[in-house]
Formats: sequence, C-alpha cells, structure tokens
Amino acid sequence: MKKLTIFCLAFLCSQVANAQYWEFEKPNYETIEVAVKDSSSPMYYPRLLGRFEDGDTTLTIAETRHLYYGFVFHPSYSLDSGFAKMDSLELILQKQDHDKSDLRNIIAYGNEVLRQDPFELNVMNYQLYALEILQDSARYAKVLFKIEMVCETLMSSGDGSSSENAFYVIHPNHITVLLHALGLRSGEERRSIGHYDYLELAANDIGLEGLYFDLGPYRNFLSDSLRNNNL
Repeated sequence: MKKLTIFCLAFLCSQVANAQYWEFEKPNYETIEVAVKDSSSPMYYPRLLGRFEDGDTTLTIAETRHLYYGFVFHPSYSLDSGFAKMDSLELILQKQDHDKSDLRNIIAYGNEVLRQDPFELNVMNYQLYALEILQDSARYAKVLFKIEMVCETLMSSGDGSSSENAFYVIHPNHITVLLHALGLRSGEERRSIGHYDYLELAANDIGLEGLYFDLGPYRNFLSDSLRNNNL
C-alpha cells in the first residue's frame, strides 16, 4: 500500500519548497459565501465546481480558493467523509494485488465519493494509482491537476507558524495530508485554542515544534450539529 501515498505527496513537497515566495492570504468566509451564492458572479459555486471536475487548467488561485473554502456553504459539506462507496473502495485497497477490474472499480467508487466530497484527497490519490497502472494518461492528468489545485490552495493560506499564519483547512483529514507532505509526524499534544488547533510535532530535522491550523467552519458545523441533536 506504500505506493498509494506517493503521488500527492511528491507535489506537495515541491510546493512547500516554493511557498516562501507566495503571498499568504487568509480566506474571508463572509466574502466567499456571498460570491459563491451569487449566480451572476464569476465565483458562482456550481460554475466553479463544474470547471474543477472537468479539470479546467485555466482556474486561477483566486477561483480555487473560492472553490475549496466555499465548499463549507455547499449542501454536501459534512463532518463525515465516510460514504457508502468508501467501504467498497477500502475492501479493494486492502488487496495485495489489483487486477484491471479492481483498478476500474477504484476509479468508479472514487468518483462516487468525490461527488459528495470533491476534495477527498486520499480518494484522488488512489485514483492516480489506478490510472497510472491502466496507462490512462488523459484522466491521470485531470486528477493530478485537481490534487495540485487543492494543495496549492491549502498552502496559499499560511505557513502554520502561528495562529496568525495558520493553515486554513475545511476538514481535519487535510491536516494529515499536509503533515505527510511536509515529511512531519504529529506528536503527543494537540490543543484547541478557539477555532485554531495547535498540533505538536514529533522530532524533525528542521526543529519545528508545532503547527497551527484554522478549522473554524468545521468547528462551527460540529457545534451546530451537536446543538441540533441535543448532544
């Protein structure tokens, strides 16, 4: 299964190396919400999502930021990234070897998951694995582009060095992706400070003690869900 982790992480590491040249920008969720809900706006969500799903390489970083962070206002946004098709997908991935039928099912089941959560990076990663073996270069390029756009968007939000420069993520799973990309492992401590998470890191070559992540929309969604269910 190690091979399944290669594709996305290689790109992410290259982006981290270049991040020092970027101008970080925190997402303004209020502005984004207005834009993605306005059918006359170039940032109208259904339009952006369609372009993303088609692998439109003309998408700008401003557009992908509205797309990624604007997903929190989409009906499909959920606390749970587990869907019915995910179980079928995981059963296939547990196999030691995959024949062509398995590979095609990895892609098909992955598409079902992505229809509910278009930013499920692990699923896209699995699809790259299958598409490479099937030598489907056209679809491989499309999925790779989607991963690149999401990763670039995450990296554009901050460097994680402080709460002021936190990485902005819309789901905790994306924290794991960033850590792997940076070649880092989480330590024992994890603190919640308002809508920020501080994650202690295991010993690393660059002496980084921890990283900050902003999970504001996720925490708000969680609070609302608990309140609505009287939990």
